[in-house]
Amino acid sequence: MAGVEEQLLTLLYLFGVAAVAGLLTVRYTRLQYTTGLLLAGLLISVLGSPVEVALTSDLILLALLPALIFNDAIEIDVEAFRENLVPILVLAVVGLLFSIALIAAIGQFAFGFSLAVAILFGAIIMPTDPVSVLAIFEDLGVPERLNILVEGESLLNDGVSIVVYSSVLAVFVEARSRGLTVREFATIGAFITDVGLGIVVALVGGALVGAAAGYVGYALVSRVDDELIAVVLSFLVAYGVFILLDILGSSGVIGTLTAGVVLASRLSRTAVSPETSYTVGAVWEYAAFIANTLVFVALGVITPFDLLLEYGVQIAAAIVFVFLARAVVVYPLVELLNRRSSPAIPRGYQHVLVWSGIHASVSIALVLGFAEAFPGPLAEQLSALVFGVAAFTLLVNGPTMGAVISRVGISGQRPSQRLYEALIGRLHGVDAALDTAERLLEQDRIPTSVFDDLTATYKRERLELEAAIESLLARYPDIREHEERLGRHRILIAEFEAIRGAIKRGEISQEVGDRLLRDVEADIDHALSDEGTVPGPRPGRDPYWRHQLEQVGLDAERADDATIGEGTEGP
Repeated sequence: MAGVEEQLLTLLYLFGVAAVAGLLTVRYTRLQYTTGLLLAGLLISVLGSPVEVALTSDLILLALLPALIFNDAIEIDVEAFRENLVPILVLAVVGLLFSIALIAAIGQFAFGFSLAVAILFGAIIMPTDPVSVLAIFEDLGVPERLNILVEGESLLNDGVSIVVYSSVLAVFVEARSRGLTVREFATIGAFITDVGLGIVVALVGGALVGAAAGYVGYALVSRVDDELIAVVLSFLVAYGVFILLDILGSSGVIGTLTAGVVLASRLSRTAVSPETSYTVGAVWEYAAFIANTLVFVALGVITPFDLLLEYGVQIAAAIVFVFLARAVVVYPLVELLNRRSSPAIPRGYQHVLVWSGIHASVSIALVLGFAEAFPGPLAEQLSALVFGVAAFTLLVNGPTMGAVISRVGISGQRPSQRLYEALIGRLHGVDAALDTAERLLEQDRIPTSVFDDLTATYKRERLELEAAIESLLARYPDIREHEERLGRHRILIAEFEAIRGAIKRGEISQEVGDRLLRDVEADIDHALSDEGTVPGPRPGRDPYWRHQLEQVGLDAERADDATIGEGTEGP
């Protein structure tokens, strides 16, 4: 009982610190909430904490991280995530592995690490956690694509880094159990093979389990359509997937991310009531807020200042090396991506991607896990380096992100764009209100007179919104062009999926389907280009189906006229 009371007192203590820090931050400073929490924790660490705070690796990875991952998953723009999946995967998997390799190569000489320890240090220090950066993005209204690139890379590279870390740690544990050194126990080739297989299993296995769990969760939620039960089921999906995959040795991060995306994407386009969707989203937003609060306050409180002073020179070197490792990887990879795919990622976005490399909660959790398994001088050195880099990136990269965005010329939203989004957002709200009113009337849950009064008000507002939107589009042609390009792109994606579905069902042959898909892909590339605002197929292109008409001697326009004539012919 005493243990439970101590844990509750510790939680109350951390929430108390967070409350004071939050009030001061919001009221008297322009700092981000998370930055204020970290500073408050650091101040307590310097002065001495009256309550002992024990932040463990399991607490972060198994209790707090699933809430952060699942909330991001159900809030992420699924369509934008899918459209940018290739650059996100390249940065989060290939980029992370190259970064770890660079840190491993440097770490042997700069810090006196063995190769295995250097790889472990790279896996610990390189995952990103841009929570404060994303908050600044929201305030500044940065382009959606930049936001999704930063957020998507962070979500996936957490999972990959944990897999690499777990593989290296398993080698350490097994070597110690046999009384051998790591060099004696495992060869480089065997180690690389083990890590490579682990990443494949984590990505594929985690995604499959997560997708299945997300679909089952959706099926159960849609069956009952009850707000409270939906919340319970969502917690079961998020934590169940994470812990199950962790036990199986796969990636709980990838599984929970996939489960959240599948659950949210299906709920958003089904008959589940808006109340249920809203409640699930709100509860997870609060859960993530609490998790972030605990992480950042505790991170500051447990920061080992004595070790930071002892390893100050090495920490300064580590900050430089980590920054360079990210820059050396991001710029060349993005350049290769820009040559092979479109739309290109602008240079300004690349600068922001490099500077958004904040290393916090996952890095701290991993180094705590190593310290718990292998206490001693090596654990102290790694802890000092990781805590030092984390504190620097949180206190420097985060607060200066606004200046970096302004410096590289990434403009935030103009007033006209903000107005357009406000009008569109309100229109979605009005439509949802009208749909809900219709459903409530059909279910006899509101009287007809109340329905008439409510819908009359919303219908008037909808007419006003539509008129305001048309007026705005007429005044700002660039917004209209952007929406036309975006709308055409979404329509073409639907075309692509429909043709691919016809191939899978056997309605058309693979050969014909591939030719049709290539036509649509060409139209998608055109729609995303600067010339792609004109509706219809790309000028000068002869689609496959027109070519086939000519092959059999038919004219599409004459056939169309004949059909119209038959349709209007009298009996």
